[in-house]
Amino acid sequence: MFTGDVSIRTVLRGISLLVLVVLLGTLWFMVVEGGFTFVEAIYMSVITISTVGFSEVERLDTSGQIFVIILIISGLTVMTYTLGGMGRIIVEGSLKRYVGRRKMLRDIEKLRDHYVVCGHGRMGRILCEELRNENVPFVVIEGDEELAEKLAASEYLVVLGDATEDEILDQAGIARAKGLVAVVSNNVDNLYITMSARELCRDSNPDLYILTRATDARAGRKIRHAGADRVISPYTIGGMRMVQALLRPSVYDFVEIATQSGGLELMFEEVPVVAGSRLDGQALGDSDIRSAYNIIVIAIKRAAGDMAFNPGPGAALVGGDVLITLGDKDQLQRLLGSL
Repeated sequence: MFTGDVSIRTVLRGISLLVLVVLLGTLWFMVVEGGFTFVEAIYMSVITISTVGFSEVERLDTSGQIFVIILIISGLTVMTYTLGGMGRIIVEGSLKRYVGRRKMLRDIEKLRDHYVVCGHGRMGRILCEELRNENVPFVVIEGDEELAEKLAASEYLVVLGDATEDEILDQAGIARAKGLVAVVSNNVDNLYITMSARELCRDSNPDLYILTRATDARAGRKIRHAGADRVISPYTIGGMRMVQALLRPSVYDFVEIATQSGGLELMFEEVPVVAGSRLDGQALGDSDIRSAYNIIVIAIKRAAGDMAFNPGPGAALVGGDVLITLGDKDQLQRLLGSL
């Protein structure tokens, strides 16, 4: 049982007892003492329990005075019990949230090369799940306090606030981040997030990669002009995937298997050709990528940005190139570890 549950039950029990004490006092003044109306009896009970010291409605006899003493003691005891439960709820809840947020901010301050996910809607939820499955560090910025609390309870690193504000982006460690993903539902907010992030990191983190969601091409162009490296339209991608599933279902199944997570060994991966590494200056056929690791090189993205698909064995590998590969997850990790 949680401490918070105990405190809530204490308050509810205390309120019930307090109502009971007031009712008993009211009945006493009306029935035993006599001469009191219902309102006067409640008034006498309340001023007695609260010890405010107002004058009596009617003068009490000895038995009435003894009852008032008992009523005061009972009322104060129940009120102390109830207020104590309320205090625990307030103090424990506030203190727990404060300590939890302070610890979370310290954990975020330690992060380097992480990703900042702005918004935990339908797309943000999937993004966070996939990043967690890939063991990639990330921070969520969420403006809904209740949702932020749930995410924190799920051991997500969360910053509560508006992602369009510079202070909130700073708290998420934008200056140390590897990338930012803006996936709130509003195009305007995504635009402001992109502009703010790019401006904040202009000097401190100019290589920040910004991926942004847009609902249409017009908004996408504006967001790209604002500084986004890539703009994704979920509706466009969803439509293209549906056409692929309709016209080329086998191709669609293969891409699904190769790109989805969930413990499958086959996956796509980017393999950078670092200048001065053992791959730099080699022909693809002379490298041991295929023979030693059984990995297929599907394409080579050149440093200039052009893409060479299905490269032959004579294709030269140059520092700055990125190999688009397909293979076993463990073998890909071995290859990346050997570079």
